[in-house]
Amino acid sequence: MGNRSERDTLGEVEVPDGALYGAQTARAVSNFPISGWCMPGGFLCALAAIKRAYALAHGELGLLDPAVAAAIAAAAGQVEAGRHRDHFPVDVFQTGSGTSTNMNMNEVLAHLANGRLGGDPTIHSPVHPNDHVNLGQSSNDTIPAALRLAAAQAWRDTGRPALEQVAQRLHELAKHSGRTVTLGRTHLMDAVPTTYGRIFSQWAVRLERALALGDRSAGDLLVLPLGGTAVGTGLGADRRAVRRAIEILRETTGLPLTADPQPAAAIAAQDAPIAHADALAAAGRALASIANDLRLRGSGPFGGLGELRLPAVQPGSSIMPGKINPVIPEATAQACLQIEGLASACRATASLHQLELSHANPMLAWNLDAMGRLLAGASTTLDKRCLAGLEVDAARARANAEASPALATALARTLGYERAAEIAKAAEAAGEPVALAARRLKVLPEDQLDRLLDLDRLADPDR
Repeated sequence: MGNRSERDTLGEVEVPDGALYGAQTARAVSNFPISGWCMPGGFLCALAAIKRAYALAHGELGLLDPAVAAAIAAAAGQVEAGRHRDHFPVDVFQTGSGTSTNMNMNEVLAHLANGRLGGDPTIHSPVHPNDHVNLGQSSNDTIPAALRLAAAQAWRDTGRPALEQVAQRLHELAKHSGRTVTLGRTHLMDAVPTTYGRIFSQWAVRLERALALGDRSAGDLLVLPLGGTAVGTGLGADRRAVRRAIEILRETTGLPLTADPQPAAAIAAQDAPIAHADALAAAGRALASIANDLRLRGSGPFGGLGELRLPAVQPGSSIMPGKINPVIPEATAQACLQIEGLASACRATASLHQLELSHANPMLAWNLDAMGRLLAGASTTLDKRCLAGLEVDAARARANAEASPALATALARTLGYERAAEIAKAAEAAGEPVALAARRLKVLPEDQLDRLLDLDRLADPDR
C-alpha cells in the first residue's frame, strides 16, 4: 500500500493510502510506538457520541451548516456502532491530554463526512477536523468527558449486572444450604460451628456492598466537564450548544448526565474516575476472596477440607490422571489481581495532575476499560462455570464440625474458660469429639451436655 501526502500546521506528512485519518494522527503513530495498545472500543464509542451530540446541537443552533452537521453526525454514528476501528491506531501512551486521540477522531469523522458530501477528504473540504468536527470543544474537556461516559456505561451495562448475578447466585446457594452445618475457621484453624447458609450469605453481602460503592462512584462520573474547553473557561464554546449536546447525550445513552458547574476541576484532575477505579478494585478484592475460599473449602478430595465440590470443567494435570483443579476460581483470582494492579496505576495518574490539566487521560481511560472488562468477565465465568454447579458435601462438613475440639467453647460459659480448655485438650489427646470427652469426664449432667453441645443450635442460635 502506498502513501498520500497531507498537511497540518507543521507541514507535509505521509499518510497511508486508505487511511481515514490524516496528518496529525500519522504524526502520533510515528511519535508513540510504545505499547501497541490502541484506545479501547468503549472509549471510542463514547467520544464519537460526544462528537455526534455536538454536531447535532451546532446544526440545530445554526452554528454549523445543516448538511455539514448531518454528515458529521452520521459519521460519528458509524464509529459509535463499532465501525472503522482499524483507523484509530494511536498508542495509549501518548500526549497525556489525549489530544492525539481527539484529533484522530476529528480526522476520521471529517474524512467520512467529506466523503458523504462529495468533498475532498485529503484537504479537509468542506468539513475540517478542527473547525467543524471539533467546534466548541477541546481535547481537555472531551477526553475526560469520554472516559467518564465510557466507564459509566461499562458499569451499567456489563460490570454491575455480572457482579449482581454472582451475588444472586450466592443468595440461592445460601437458601439451599441454609442449615448445613460446618466448622468455622479463623486463622486457618478450627473455630466454632457455623452454616454454609451464613457463609454464602456473607459472600453475597460483600459483593452487594461493593455494588453500592460502584454505584456511588459511577454516579459521580455522570457530571461531565463539557463546555470547559481548554482550561475550564469555556473559551470557544457556545453555552447553548453545550446544554443541547448534553441533552442529546442523555437521550441517546439513557444516563442522567449533567454539565459540571466547575469544569476546570474535572479538567485539572480526574478524581472521580480514579475513585471509580478504586471501587472496581474493591469489587475485585471481594470476588478474589470468594474465589480463594472456594479453592480452600473445595481442597482435597482427601488431603484438604473437601466440603465443597466444584464442577469438574477440565483435567487438572498433564501427569497425574484423574486430578481435578479449581481452575475457575484460580482464573478469577488472577483477573482480580490484575484489576488491583490497574487500580494502582489509576491512582498513580494523580501524580500527573498539574496546573490546569491532568496528563494521563488516555492511560486512565484504557485502564478503566480493562478493569471493567476483567471484572465482568471474571464474574460471569465464576458464576456460570463454578457457582452454577457447586455442591456442598453436608456430611463431611458436619463431621468436621463434630470432631473439632473447638466445640469446647460451648462449655466455657458454664464451666469457665480454663476447665473448658482442659476438656478440649483431653478430647484432642484421645482423638475423640468434645461431647464424648465431656461425658467420659462427667463434667456435667448428660441432658445439660446434650443441650450445650447441640451442633445445630451452636451453628445457628436463632433456628
